[in-house]
Amino acid sequence: MQKYGMLEEYDKIILQSKFILKECDLCDNCLGRFFINSAHLSSGKRLGNKIRNSINSRAATKCYVCKNLFSNADLYVRMMQNASIGYEFSTFTVGAILKQSIIERDDRLRSKFHLRGVDGIKTAVTRELGKKFVKKTKKRIDHLSPDITFTINFRTEQCNVKTKPTFLYGRYIKDKRGLPQKGESCKDCKGKGCIFCNNHGIVSFDSVEGKISQLLYEKFETKQVKFTWIGGEDKTSLVMGDGRPFFAKLLSPKKRNVRLVKKSNLGEIMVHALRTIDVIPNGSIRFKSKIKMWVSTKDNISSKKLKKLKQLVAVPIETVPIVREAQDYFTGSTKKQHKREIHKLKYKKISLQSFTVEIEVDGGITIKRLVDGIPFLGFRIIPNITSLLGTQCSCEKFDVNQIYLSK
Repeated sequence: MQKYGMLEEYDKIILQSKFILKECDLCDNCLGRFFINSAHLSSGKRLGNKIRNSINSRAATKCYVCKNLFSNADLYVRMMQNASIGYEFSTFTVGAILKQSIIERDDRLRSKFHLRGVDGIKTAVTRELGKKFVKKTKKRIDHLSPDITFTINFRTEQCNVKTKPTFLYGRYIKDKRGLPQKGESCKDCKGKGCIFCNNHGIVSFDSVEGKISQLLYEKFETKQVKFTWIGGEDKTSLVMGDGRPFFAKLLSPKKRNVRLVKKSNLGEIMVHALRTIDVIPNGSIRFKSKIKMWVSTKDNISSKKLKKLKQLVAVPIETVPIVREAQDYFTGSTKKQHKREIHKLKYKKISLQSFTVEIEVDGGITIKRLVDGIPFLGFRIIPNITSLLGTQCSCEKFDVNQIYLSK
């Protein structure tokens, strides 16, 4: 009974194929593709050839739909192989950019003959290229998270390659002053990457960002590195202890199986604990910092007045919008933002107009603004050392002595 049903289905396919081939010439791939799901076979080309032989139809000189695109599949596979030279990958997927006229002819024919549930020409082309590439390279197809993605542009006859990002975690120690944390963005692309900055997004390597990027360019042969910093420091600051944690996203790296050493001495900085991770955590990352600040004052400051600094411990340190500062802060509004705390504090008087402060503080507070209370980006830190001591204070420099990631 099942065999009879299959024969009846095949008869329908033959009959419909006759009508289609009277309308236009099709290659075996396109003809078989229209009926492969109904016939429950794996090769559209073999099915198309079988249908053609059954109705004694001549082979198409030029396919109405694809213009013999499938006959050049081996050429495009070699193009993919050449484009992937130097890349480390185990899995891949294939995309295609077809001429709009090909897609329109395919849609028109499927609509006219009510060919429902049929894969479009683009899907068929990428599937064929994927199968052939598997045979040539023994790599695996992965549509969800491939190591490498090939995009064949049939309009320009080019093959573009893009690899899955690699994510890293590490720490850096900065034991010399004078090196900024972030690099200067390229003015032409504003950090996106262009030919003028060699796709790096930054114009030089004279920064923490630049030095770490240069290390990763060499090891992973990546195009660009995007950082997620756990806090920040000034050009004049030192970063000691276990160093500042950071996350790095490597865009389109060629190398994936890279051996990472425990420590890399990059001159002004030491990078250590570098390792690959599955993904960079979403949202803000909570941390605490031990920081030492050197503070100068406009007026003479007494030891008695410095005792007020202890009032900063265990109270909310808030980043408050200036427009709401007067009406919200003193009325106890709960709309204030970014509450942090100073957990420990000790100070030492140096002179009549200078002192040092060592604090253990939640991450997310701009240290210089904590000292001087000067508005920034429409916000002010409250309370701050200037308002607490009643004289204008300035943070001459600060060092980061330790950073703890919150569990």
